[in-house]
Amino acid sequence: MYSESERPWFVYVFVVSGLVAGACYARWGFAIAEKGWAPENGLIPFVATGIPALVVLGFFTRASWTYFVREDGFGLQFGFTGWSVRFDYSDIIEAKRADVSWKSWGGFGWRWRPGRIGYLVRSGPGVEIATKRSRRTYTFNCQDRDALLASLGNAGVTIAAHRD
Repeated sequence: MYSESERPWFVYVFVVSGLVAGACYARWGFAIAEKGWAPENGLIPFVATGIPALVVLGFFTRASWTYFVREDGFGLQFGFTGWSVRFDYSDIIEAKRADVSWKSWGGFGWRWRPGRIGYLVRSGPGVEIATKRSRRTYTFNCQDRDALLASLGNAGVTIAAHRD
């Protein structure tokens, strides 16, 4: 059994962005209120942009609030609070060590490349699994990848040899 979780640093960027956006929209809303809540005073653009922007920021903040990796004796689950995947051991073709670089993936968070998906919270140690689902590979950060790979190996998952 293996389990880890952490709060990604970039979730605080969403929080600060939401606070700044909220303050800007509050100021804009007070300016509209002084003139009167009428469409000719800017009410329609305020509602059309303000509410959706805050909802989207709120969604991304909540969806990425916690990053986790869990191996529970039945399978492997990893990802973010609102955006994770789970695989039974029988769905995993092989697992191997990976050195995750956010630069090669183009950023942090959930990343997609043809045939590959990444869950990244930092550069450093990680695991890559090949799955039977669409022959797709998943790469994700893991604080103690050797412990996770040992746990997966004990469960019957093929562990690819590490090449230096």
